[in-house]
Amino acid sequence: MKVELNGNGSIRRFECGGISLGLFIGNEVEGGPTNVYLRRHTATSEWTPLLGPSSPTQFETQPTNGALAGFGSWQGIDYSIALVLVEKPSAWFWQVRLENTTSTAQQVELTYAQDLALASYGAVRMNEFYVSQYIDHTPLKHASRGFVVASRQNQAADGRYPWSLIGSLRNGAAYATDALQFHGLMTRAGRGPAGMSGELPSRRLQHEHSMVVIRDAALRLEPKARADAGFFGMFRPDHRDATSDTDLAVVDEALALPEAKPAATERTPSASANKPTGTLFSSAPLLEALDLDADALRATFPLPWRHEERDERGTLLSFFHGADCHVVLRAKDLRVHRPHGHMLRTGRHVTPDETALTSTCWMTGVFHSMVTQGHVSINRFLSTVHSYLGLFRSHGQRVFVQLGNSWRLLDMPSAFEMAPDSCRWIYRHADGLIVVRAETRNDPQELVLSIEFSSGTPARCLISHHSALNGDDGSAPGAVRWRSAGHDVVLPSTPDNDVGRRFPNNASRSGRLETRVAAYAFGAMAARSR
Repeated sequence: MKVELNGNGSIRRFECGGISLGLFIGNEVEGGPTNVYLRRHTATSEWTPLLGPSSPTQFETQPTNGALAGFGSWQGIDYSIALVLVEKPSAWFWQVRLENTTSTAQQVELTYAQDLALASYGAVRMNEFYVSQYIDHTPLKHASRGFVVASRQNQAADGRYPWSLIGSLRNGAAYATDALQFHGLMTRAGRGPAGMSGELPSRRLQHEHSMVVIRDAALRLEPKARADAGFFGMFRPDHRDATSDTDLAVVDEALALPEAKPAATERTPSASANKPTGTLFSSAPLLEALDLDADALRATFPLPWRHEERDERGTLLSFFHGADCHVVLRAKDLRVHRPHGHMLRTGRHVTPDETALTSTCWMTGVFHSMVTQGHVSINRFLSTVHSYLGLFRSHGQRVFVQLGNSWRLLDMPSAFEMAPDSCRWIYRHADGLIVVRAETRNDPQELVLSIEFSSGTPARCLISHHSALNGDDGSAPGAVRWRSAGHDVVLPSTPDNDVGRRFPNNASRSGRLETRVAAYAFGAMAARSR
């Protein structure tokens, strides 16, 4: 088995024998969908991730066995977490130890979320949604370990049908099989996963974000008491038959492995352990956009309107105006599974043209993405947005604005306007109005981004670009040339010191995300076809 880890303990890639177990690629600034969560039950449920830049965990490699181990403390609970891999049979274990350091009893529980592909890496990178639709998730009930979920890729990979089984080392009390069940639309709206503020459905859903989620049975920790818990996964490269109850024998096989026993990790991190480091993408809140009232809507989008869409209470959701403009309001986008987007293309030609630039814009603050020149599979500059549930916010081109002493990420706007050659985002917020426009130009062929502070105090902006450079994970060599305010700017294939700006303490990190800082009330950045 092969696991690539980011410095914050999150999973970047997870593979076994040429098969990608993970559905998405994690990155240094956000982590990834795979995580282990700790939840504490009080008057309200409180929780924290144990992996990634939002976690309080410090990570290091254990000198005794080479395992990745993390250590942290949260709400009076000290914990350690270790990832242990087994080559034969192919298996992995998340070992967690909890200790209640308070003087009162605590009721806690662990939840493991694993995005799952079970397909070749190339197939997954082409389309995660397509791969997800072919995975059969079958929940099984083990006599002593509770719920486990067996997953089989029904779209053969080189004539084989990869299969996995994931469960708890204690007792699985509930489960989910798709990120739509676990995250819902709350993550896209800037809140935490719905499955952490509420309960898991324990119902099979085979949708477009394949994810196995297992929730361990609750633990009551008495004062100063310790407990060992965790999760396991088993992988089979070829499972010819459909999953059945006979596969429960794999649970016993996994638990019989010596690695299933609690890992012997050191109780405290060494001085070389990676300290918890948040990033702007993990810590900066979304700019809270306000709804536009009737007068503001009429002033921004002149009458007459046509094809008005309203809900059962008469709330306006969308409409057309002018010759060819369509406007969608935040009230609509927050209630649909698939967010609104628009494709832009430069040039006036009818037949394919290798000089044409294309971009996909998304209502949720992705101002340009999948930026390509000519054939979309060859000359790609910016990455594709890989999830419509908000699992990643660093893909494509994003913008932060500094209001007071706090950076805010432009995400869901008050209104989103689509025209044949442009998109416009209207952000009405407590301190003013921000208008962002992405448009195409034809002579020369350019994609342009402009930001205007129509009211309120002008603010500094930070524009980030997740470069693809012909490969959607940013792994291909090369550089993208941009023009900003009349000057050429080259975005290299590896970050420089400027990217430290995305970390609150200005510390730079390895990764594939390039950022640039701009300070202006109105700015423009263009990608030009040369």
